[in-house]
Amino acid sequence: MDGGFPATTGEISDDIVLCTTVVWLYRHTEKGIELLWQKRSPKVDRNANMWDISAGGHMNYGETFIEAAIRESREEIGIEVSPQDLEFVVASPIRGHSIYWCYAIDWTGKPDSFSFNDDEVSEVKWVPLSETDNFRATYAKKPLAKDDTHFAMLKDWFAHHGNH
Repeated sequence: MDGGFPATTGEISDDIVLCTTVVWLYRHTEKGIELLWQKRSPKVDRNANMWDISAGGHMNYGETFIEAAIRESREEIGIEVSPQDLEFVVASPIRGHSIYWCYAIDWTGKPDSFSFNDDEVSEVKWVPLSETDNFRATYAKKPLAKDDTHFAMLKDWFAHHGNH
């Protein structure tokens, strides 16, 4: 990866900010709002076989948050989205030198034709928002399972913006 990240030590200097995009697909059903979760492939180095956000990851050098969200959605779950599809939810600092931008995409009425081309994802699952806290505490990768702040902000966003 380009952008000044030390290749051998894994350390991040004080002047580097690691940026991540988070994309949640949601849909309206008779169960209420459901979120799409992805299961990490057994082939990945970190958090193998654990459940994670719909799509997301680190920004590439020179990439915008929106470009990263679109790329990660295509790479991880095989969907094509445009900037107009992305609904901004929140930007938040995490772990000192990191920041993430969270977007939501309304997938109501769209086909569940997801593909996993990069061997990062093995399957996806829709989980009702009302069951998300239990699901993530039981099945999500550890950082996500403990991230009560992110999910409080996500639920607040849905309470104000995600309902039709």
